[in-house]
Amino acid sequence: MPYTSEQKAMMRKKEASLPDAMRRDPNVNYYEGWFHVTLNTRDGVPVLSICEGDINAADGATDAPRCKLTQLGKAVEKEWRSINRYYKYCICDELQVMPEHIHALLHLLPGNKGHLGRIVNGLMIGCTHAYWDTLGIPWREMRKQLDDVLKHKLEEAGANIDDETRREIEVKHKALIEEHQDRLHMRSFRGPALFVRGYNDMEAITDDEVEIKRLYIRNNPRKRLIQGYRHECFQKHRNRHSRNWTLDRVMNAVAAAFSYNTEKLAMAQKAVKARLNADERGIALDYIGNVELLSSEKKLPLVCHRADANLFEVQKEAVINAARNGFVIVSAFISQKERDIKQLLIAEQLSFVEIIDNGIAEKYKGVGKSFYALAERKLCQITPWNYRYEKDVKVSREMCMVMNELARVICGKNDDWWK
Repeated sequence: MPYTSEQKAMMRKKEASLPDAMRRDPNVNYYEGWFHVTLNTRDGVPVLSICEGDINAADGATDAPRCKLTQLGKAVEKEWRSINRYYKYCICDELQVMPEHIHALLHLLPGNKGHLGRIVNGLMIGCTHAYWDTLGIPWREMRKQLDDVLKHKLEEAGANIDDETRREIEVKHKALIEEHQDRLHMRSFRGPALFVRGYNDMEAITDDEVEIKRLYIRNNPRKRLIQGYRHECFQKHRNRHSRNWTLDRVMNAVAAAFSYNTEKLAMAQKAVKARLNADERGIALDYIGNVELLSSEKKLPLVCHRADANLFEVQKEAVINAARNGFVIVSAFISQKERDIKQLLIAEQLSFVEIIDNGIAEKYKGVGKSFYALAERKLCQITPWNYRYEKDVKVSREMCMVMNELARVICGKNDDWWK
């Protein structure tokens, strides 16, 4: 049966109200594959667990970081493990019940008939029922009372009730239930919802991506404890200005790459302006991490140019030796060669400033090894861009030119210093 125009309008309104991270990708098959799902409790209430343990303890040790589940958290874990009872082609892989959200890894096998959204919705309903049980809400009796109202009305109408009268009674009963329901999934006629409406999913394609998701989920308690103990390392600094970081300088950096084509230059400069972080005072910068690195008098920019490809080993040795001698390396780490140097800096716990290709989200705390570099005060991440949620980040050539220029501005040096 096709959707009515009213139903379509309601679906569009629902989709528009969701944050970007909670919108479904029309190009993904949600019936098959690996999915990392995140569910957040309503208003971020930390009712599911408590993070405890020693951040320096090894994985598997008795005092290793972990989440100690509350009664409700245990019920949520039980609901998660029961999914396979209803969807036999759904494998419940990794799970982490954090205080105010859960991370879960699902594997939907070929032959699965349940859409990921339907599976997650069933999980949310089961968890909310467990929440009501914890709160002492007699939701089963309350629903039964409403059903009894319908049964009583039908009995009053008699056995010879016609179809039209029956439908009228059922419509009124449905309306009675909906009077007590909240379409934003904040509560129902029986009690409050445990999780907010919607969920965040990230599809994992390769075996390596699946393993990365597993490690991310497992490491959440350790990261949470580190973030709590060293909260100043993850403090975000918004809309900071520098007299050397101006719109003219940004536009000139873009012009250097597109001077051969005025039409492409105009398009590139327009695209950059749309992404730049700006306020009433002009273009601005956001950053997170050890801000002292930005004020160090010993800073050097890193940009690996194609023209210098045959000299990469010389450049790499110069950069690493400088970092070992107390210089802070500043780079956008765009090219593979630059990323190789970044891995060496992290491995030796050397200090560096990373110019990142997106804005800093409110809950951002570093990704992968960068998280630990932030925690060790060896890293400051800075960005000239406003934040956009993008599952597949695309960095344009003009963005690269701007970030490389910012590295030179921060250091006050050209990037050929190593020659």
